[in-house]
Amino acid sequence: MKKLDIYKSHNYVLNDAFDQSVMNIHILKKQNGYKSFAICGCEAGDGSTTVAINLAASLATSGWKTILVDGDMRKNNRYKRLNESVSEGLSDYLMNRVRLEDVIYETTTENLYYLPCGELIDNPVRLLCSDKMNTVKETLNNGYDFIIYDMPAVHAAMDAEVVAVTVDAVILVSSIGKTTKKRLVAAANALTGVKANLIGTIVNKVDMKQYADFHGDYDYFQNERYIKNKSKKSSIK
Repeated sequence: MKKLDIYKSHNYVLNDAFDQSVMNIHILKKQNGYKSFAICGCEAGDGSTTVAINLAASLATSGWKTILVDGDMRKNNRYKRLNESVSEGLSDYLMNRVRLEDVIYETTTENLYYLPCGELIDNPVRLLCSDKMNTVKETLNNGYDFIIYDMPAVHAAMDAEVVAVTVDAVILVSSIGKTTKKRLVAAANALTGVKANLIGTIVNKVDMKQYADFHGDYDYFQNERYIKNKSKKSSIK
């Protein structure tokens, strides 16, 4: 079976941001045993899928066996870059059409696996609440160090809330300059209202200057004056 092409970004600033998230998730795993996370935007277009992909890839490249689950069964495959070369996935398993092991794909990133959404479903809530979905979660929890569920936006559908109450923790994604404080608070209240374990928000679409202003020392070790000139030999007097 062909490996799906999922790669980790080589952008230093982006990797620095995700490395901080990986560190926080690692701490949560050590302290509380958290291993399954739902990633959802406040509203459509916040970039939660991009965040989920990069977060899963970062965990995998840190040596953790990680699986990225596309839980958005409302969007057609042709709109999803990762699903362009696959036709079956989560929805097909939940409808008893395939075996689960047949729709879990290896990727070009070591330690990273992918479970695509499968066939488009108009209203997948019943499938997400089914016993077979419980089997999916139990199987993945037993087989992987981390499970990242990429879910639709909170304000777009109730799918995110259905999954959010069954995972260890939920991370909201907001988009700077787009997501209003009111919508962010409403999304957070929707999740906490169903007793989901909301642990924080990732602010997406921040430009480099904004990131540098917020994290003044993000490039401390990339600064030229801290890089040793290899052409010069050090001596002890």
